[in-house]
Amino acid sequence: MKTKTTTTVSLLAALCMATFGIFSTASAEHHESTTGGTTHTVAAQGVKFSPMFLYIEPGDTVTWTNMIGHNIETIDIMVPEGQEKVLTEMGQLPAIKFDTVGIVVYKCTPHWGARMGGVIVVGKPDDPNAIIDAYTAAIETDPSSKPAKGLLKKLRVDMESKGLL
Repeated sequence: MKTKTTTTVSLLAALCMATFGIFSTASAEHHESTTGGTTHTVAAQGVKFSPMFLYIEPGDTVTWTNMIGHNIETIDIMVPEGQEKVLTEMGQLPAIKFDTVGIVVYKCTPHWGARMGGVIVVGKPDDPNAIIDAYTAAIETDPSSKPAKGLLKKLRVDMESKGLL
């Protein structure tokens, strides 16, 4: 039989886990959108996005959850031409449609120093290695984007493991 203390502790633990996103799934959720395309979900978990790398098709929508204390900002020099740049308010739960084939790198502005960022690969970009190389070179001209260097290295490994490079 549970005691009142055990029940209270269990409820507090569940509340803490829900608050900090521990119950969030580690993989992207997706479902068919009523407006065409698929909707994918990325969760903020602590100071990480899960999944860190998301592969979608043009016309798909990405939503973010658990965004209390977080925002989404695309890194200007790491957005394909034609794709709208993004800057959301803190705590907003955005739903953003991606129509342009390419690689989009984004960050959580207040946690960028902790390397909280993610990448969305839209469609099958021509020569993704060249895109990653160009983004890496662009970091030299924009020191504020330096935390993306490690993210781009991990992206290359992830794409190689999936046979996309």
